[in-house]
Amino acid sequence: MSLKNYLSILLIGALIALAACKKNKKSGDPAPVTQEEALQVELAGVVAGKANVAMDSTFTFQVKVTSKVPDKGVKVTLNVVTDPGGIPLAQDDVPNATGNVVNITLKHLKEVKTYKVTVTLASLGNTANIATPLEFLITNKSGS
Repeated sequence: MSLKNYLSILLIGALIALAACKKNKKSGDPAPVTQEEALQVELAGVVAGKANVAMDSTFTFQVKVTSKVPDKGVKVTLNVVTDPGGIPLAQDDVPNATGNVVNITLKHLKEVKTYKVTVTLASLGNTANIATPLEFLITNKSGS
């Protein structure tokens, strides 16, 4: 036998061996979604859906998770915009939380200006588990 024949047989054998050793992949089933209790939250220190008053350029309030907190915790998203106008007011990121109470401090509130604040919580373990966003208005009355 010639060298070409040996190489051809060796190559065919290697391909058969690779095909035989190839692992069977499971069907494209997605990873199961983690079962969690639906997130329920409430605000403390402010009244949701109403106008609230800050006496300074900073204001602290709490978000309380009234349902069972997911094992991996929750991500808190804060959106602050002028009302009216919708001009964003930059705020510090709220760290992810694993407890039932999250303290949030609003900063840089300008005098005699009203802001619409929206707070959203989402599970870190199940992206489909999102609490109903809570909104309230806040006005810095320190200049009046």
